[in-house]
Amino acid sequence: MIADAVIVPLRALQPLIDELISGSLECAGAIWRWTIKKGSCMRPGFSERTFEFCFNAEFCQTLGGLLVSHPHIPSQQIEKDLGYDVEFKLQQGQYTSSIFIQHKVAHFAESRAGRNGHFYDHHQGSYFRFALDNEQHNTLCELSRTKGDAYYCAPSFHLSHELEQHFRADSISDNSLLLDPLDVGDITDNNRHNITFAPGGINPAMHSEVRKFERPHHASKEDMPKFKKKDIDYSYFEEVSDEIVQRTVQSKFRDSFTRSVERMKPLQKAQFLLGRVYKVSWVLVP
Repeated sequence: MIADAVIVPLRALQPLIDELISGSLECAGAIWRWTIKKGSCMRPGFSERTFEFCFNAEFCQTLGGLLVSHPHIPSQQIEKDLGYDVEFKLQQGQYTSSIFIQHKVAHFAESRAGRNGHFYDHHQGSYFRFALDNEQHNTLCELSRTKGDAYYCAPSFHLSHELEQHFRADSISDNSLLLDPLDVGDITDNNRHNITFAPGGINPAMHSEVRKFERPHHASKEDMPKFKKKDIDYSYFEEVSDEIVQRTVQSKFRDSFTRSVERMKPLQKAQFLLGRVYKVSWVLVP
């Protein structure tokens, strides 16, 4: 049974769940099945938002976490309701760590072909790969430096039936990587960058100039990183909001900071910009 701290935020996802289960998509247990491209490089058999929902539900249940924001809140009204719920929970003063997660699902390559040679050679065999947005990456780095913990979160599997099996067995976290962007540092050029890792989450690295993640973790209880302790109060939310606003207005995302966003309360600003612009799920844990 999902912990009380998670019930309200997950209820806000109900329209998304309904959308996944209904319509023209072939679904099973809220799992979105996509067509997999045959060949040397296979697309993931599920979407990022499906993985995000499944991971967040299990992660919050395991840690008693509060989901503050995520990229796929279905409506502005639900977004506002989530803000009120978070403020109410904060009055209990039980949260001590702040975690920012960008979920990624990776393409899987099982042979050397085309332009993937340097990835394949780096791992000396099959590998997973996902692309980065440079400005989002640098924002995650800054959040990890000053506001708590930030991670890329990627499953070490790619088939839809694997996601369904792990979802039913509560083992998605056990089979998902947490990668701290500070391990590889800021991106200071305009080139395209990717993160790759071998099956099992082995040897994760950022390319093109190879930078290795020295401290990769799985999201399992046994391998969970030790999260930084923070004073989680209203002044903290103001700090997060100010940081995200400043980065947004100085970036390619500046048009996202509209007058309506400017009028929001600090918490709502942070929720909106982190979720909608930077594609980040924000979780508070005791």
